[in-house]
Amino acid sequence: MSEDPKSIPEFVKSEYLSIGQLASNLGWSIRFIEGLVRGERLPGLQFDGTWYFRRDEVIDWLEQKIQTLDSNRVIELEKRVESSLVKEGIYRRLIAPDRLASRLPDDGIILDADLQTKNDVLRALAALADSTGLVYDREYLLASLFDRETLCSTAMPGGVALCHPRRPIPMAISTQFLCFLRTREPVYFGSDTGEDTSVFFLLCAPDDRSHLYGLAHIARILHHGALDLLKEAATPNAVKQILADFENRIQRSEQGTDTPSLQ
Repeated sequence: MSEDPKSIPEFVKSEYLSIGQLASNLGWSIRFIEGLVRGERLPGLQFDGTWYFRRDEVIDWLEQKIQTLDSNRVIELEKRVESSLVKEGIYRRLIAPDRLASRLPDDGIILDADLQTKNDVLRALAALADSTGLVYDREYLLASLFDRETLCSTAMPGGVALCHPRRPIPMAISTQFLCFLRTREPVYFGSDTGEDTSVFFLLCAPDDRSHLYGLAHIARILHHGALDLLKEAATPNAVKQILADFENRIQRSEQGTDTPSLQ
């Protein structure tokens, strides 16, 4: 039985998604989301027996959990967001899956940088992004990166970090883009596993859905085993080729599906 809308406080109706709305947005079942609330501490508000969720809190939680979620759930999330972006004409469907490689500028890649600390890496990523010409406000981007890292580290298992601002920053960037930095020696970046990090992605997006899609897509490529090759890539072109090859591999594994590209 659906809940009487009149009994729901105005702040819940205006600021929160119902569990049904969240399930539809993410492509997950209501039962699965209820399990995440119980087992993975997905933040929500229960009112008269029904769960409601703030969009920004869900996105913060997904950023932290996307690398540890079951890979099938990551695929479901990626596909759901992808479909909505295609439907609205933000993405196009093309045969060649060049989404990631085409969003990684040639001058957005640095290999074997001599950096020693987490702060050094964040400053280097902001400078790298600025060098692409796609950033309007380098200092704002840097402050956003530091803000995100205060929430919790973006370091993931395996010695890789998926850095990004705390929120999409349309006022500071001209389009969605990706940067790639590899340090000469691993750097302590705050991973839960205690291991140091040497491979750093920087994902900048102008909206929540492109942001989540990028996170899910990179996580999926890493799940498929790209990280070891990225650690050994000899040139920036090799980095881009590895990403493109794994996107092709993912596409071939999806029988009867094509993949979109950002316009």
